[in-house]
Amino acid sequence: IQEIEENERQEEILQYNMERRIMRNNNDPFALSDIHFINTFRLNKDMVNYLIEELTPHSTDENICYLVFFTNGSHQRVIGNNFMLSMAQNTISNCVSEVSYLIVNHLSDNWIVFPSTRQDKLSIKEVFMAHTNFPGVIGAIDCTHVAIIAPTEEEHNYVNRKDFKHPPPPVKSPQFPGSTFDSYIWRMSQAKVELERCFNDGDRNSWLLGDSGYPQQPWLMIPVLNVAVGTPQERYNIYHASARNCIERCFGVLKGRFRCLLGERTLRYSPERVGTIVVSCAVLHNICIAGRLEDNNLNIADVPDEDNIDVFHDNHQQHDDGREPIRRRFIERYFVQN
Repeated sequence: IQEIEENERQEEILQYNMERRIMRNNNDPFALSDIHFINTFRLNKDMVNYLIEELTPHSTDENICYLVFFTNGSHQRVIGNNFMLSMAQNTISNCVSEVSYLIVNHLSDNWIVFPSTRQDKLSIKEVFMAHTNFPGVIGAIDCTHVAIIAPTEEEHNYVNRKDFKHPPPPVKSPQFPGSTFDSYIWRMSQAKVELERCFNDGDRNSWLLGDSGYPQQPWLMIPVLNVAVGTPQERYNIYHASARNCIERCFGVLKGRFRCLLGERTLRYSPERVGTIVVSCAVLHNICIAGRLEDNNLNIADVPDEDNIDVFHDNHQQHDDGREPIRRRFIERYFVQN
């Protein structure tokens, strides 16, 4: 068996070397095998052709070097990829900036979409219910950090409690410094405005899931603090944690797929430009999901977990606009064992 595995490994190395020679000869990344193309660009060839088709009308440059930067977070990796050897580092940097801007302005509205129709919400609720037995869920919310170099202005606003510099949250128009608490970002978000509008219009059974850094609201369910063992509140917390885990995996897969977002890959751009890079990676990530591109080989385990930096006190979460009874009734309905 070991001899067979060794022979297979040698054949794979031989095939890879042959592909590199082809690349040197014709400078065509599409000459790569499908596997090595995905490993290099994180997208398959159809997806990259889609990007070229969508973005070319807005740019004369069809080079896809920006995908290598998103994948590795480094300009130096291009030295080993001869189809980009002739490009200088500043050229690649400019390409990353331009294409990030194009993706955000021409693709993000189609690929980053909040569920708004009744059917969209129902479909998401069914998936969450089937996998986690937690009713009414249309999504989960959290924040994550992306390392950047210290900006020249208002540096203190971009440092979190771990002395870690990060940009504004990944929204299409960055509005808040990275040190802003999750709860404040939520209060100012369009998602919160939309969910509150739907609640006031009669949708009383749709909510996001958040951790204790967020306030309890009718459209945002968070854990119950200081619960006793064996109580309905504890069961609620267990199912809540299971359902909300999807957001942690989302960050892990996103950063594993586009490693420029990892803390070890400090982005050397302005906070505003980093915001466009983050949104661009989110768009590409959703394209991968829609294309059912597997994420089995992304090294997700080495993406570090991040602690929430602003835990709401119990008196805040219990008396947010007098709406705590909604969660209490929800627990009594679904988590009390008869």
